[in-house]
Amino acid sequence: MRKNKLLHKAAAVLLAASMVLSATGCTSKAPEAGAVQSTGTGSAAGGNGDTAAADEAVDSSEPYTITWAYIGATYQDTDLVEEEMNKILQPKFNCTIDIIGFSWGEYTQKLNLMLSGEEPLDMVPVIYGNGASYLNNGQIIDMKELIDKYGKNMKEVVGEDTLYVCNVGGKIYGVPVFKEYSVDAAVMLRKDLLEEAGFSVDDIHSIDDLGPVYEKVKEKHPEMVMLAGRKGETPAVAALWCDNLSDGFGVIMPEDKEGKVVNYYESEQFKHNAEVIYEYARKGYLSKDCATMNDGKKPQVKAGTAFSYFTPTKPGVELQDSLDTGYEMVYAPLTSTFRATSQMAWIGWGIGKNCKYPERVMQVLDYMYASPELMNLFNWGIEGRHYVFADEEKGIITYPEGVNVQNKTYGLNMGYEMPNQTIAYVWEGNEPSVWEEYRKFNSAEPLISTGFIFDNSNVLTEISALTNVRDKYIDAIGSGAVDPAAAIPEMNEALKKAGLDKVIQEKQAQLDAFIASK
Repeated sequence: MRKNKLLHKAAAVLLAASMVLSATGCTSKAPEAGAVQSTGTGSAAGGNGDTAAADEAVDSSEPYTITWAYIGATYQDTDLVEEEMNKILQPKFNCTIDIIGFSWGEYTQKLNLMLSGEEPLDMVPVIYGNGASYLNNGQIIDMKELIDKYGKNMKEVVGEDTLYVCNVGGKIYGVPVFKEYSVDAAVMLRKDLLEEAGFSVDDIHSIDDLGPVYEKVKEKHPEMVMLAGRKGETPAVAALWCDNLSDGFGVIMPEDKEGKVVNYYESEQFKHNAEVIYEYARKGYLSKDCATMNDGKKPQVKAGTAFSYFTPTKPGVELQDSLDTGYEMVYAPLTSTFRATSQMAWIGWGIGKNCKYPERVMQVLDYMYASPELMNLFNWGIEGRHYVFADEEKGIITYPEGVNVQNKTYGLNMGYEMPNQTIAYVWEGNEPSVWEEYRKFNSAEPLISTGFIFDNSNVLTEISALTNVRDKYIDAIGSGAVDPAAAIPEMNEALKKAGLDKVIQEKQAQLDAFIASK
């Protein structure tokens, strides 16, 4: 199959690929959330999205296959889902879709590899922090004119202010999806093991409160890891709480009202988190391979090897993670909530440089924002095979008899990555009013830097050097593998030598201009 050929080619030269810039776990803030198109559940999903944008004069005489990448688990029935989606796309746009999935542990390298070569990659999931690099390196195109011309549905779904948030120097690298636009830090735990140990989420209010919980659970389940993590998302990093201003090299702390860019790795918050994680690691609560393993946190829980992990929250997150892990999950918030650019721009759908027909691809993307049928197929699969109705009138679905999270053959359960999850069906356990809950969640207090995205084009050399330094230290510190009392000062000294002060100065100047323009 074509997708396998692409994946095999990517894997063949993966070791030679250089790492692209990646953001740290701390977060950033965003502008006002726009109104969504629908508060319903998509129960009347007929796939009849608004076609005004699609009726623009675009040459569709040549058949075309859109290579559409996403980040997440892959399933054996993807080809069947593609066939159903193509029954809609082919007659309307004379194109078909070829879906390629990359795991969270590999997507940065493999996407960068494909975007750097000649392989076709039309729709690109651009994660916050990577957009400026992709755009400045010419790996994806500026979508501003395409959005202006063909973005009718997406404008209605996310609002025009939100729609242009993936903005670097006036150029648009991606179209955001409707999702949670606020952020916090929390710990997600298996409810059965938490209760077995005699605790509830009401007993946990900070990272320090987890010690007694982990001690009791570990006594009963010595073979398990108490706190899951992986390379690039180790626990001390996943618990970061700030506006990382796109890359983490100079941040805004949540309590800051003036907009002063500071070095997060010198902050008391980072030092304290690292010290606590170091203590937990010495007690055996973390995997010794945490700094190098690629398995995601939820798959570790699903495999029965891990008890908890750090995560941001949103309405319905407990059900989402319960479906993903196969265990009933509950969370305890560790911080307050603020609206974040990192959440609003967390994923933007970009168009790769090798796309042959960007206007037609843009039309398909816009159509998806208004097509319940396509949204349901992409996220949930085929009715009767991958899901059935629990309440058809309310648009609530569940697994068919005999199907569960362990044996399902399709079901992304990734509304947060879909163009417009608000017009798709709602999984059993969520209320049909879940999108109203999202609006309330998205009304959290903004930071002074909300909506700002850093243009790193003037400091690309420094960013590259800083990334190398951070990669050398951060996973070891974040997993408790080294003593932070020695490692953090050493890392900060290396960051200074690599040009951190210059990046902070450039970032401060851009942020000052952004604040002055409000």
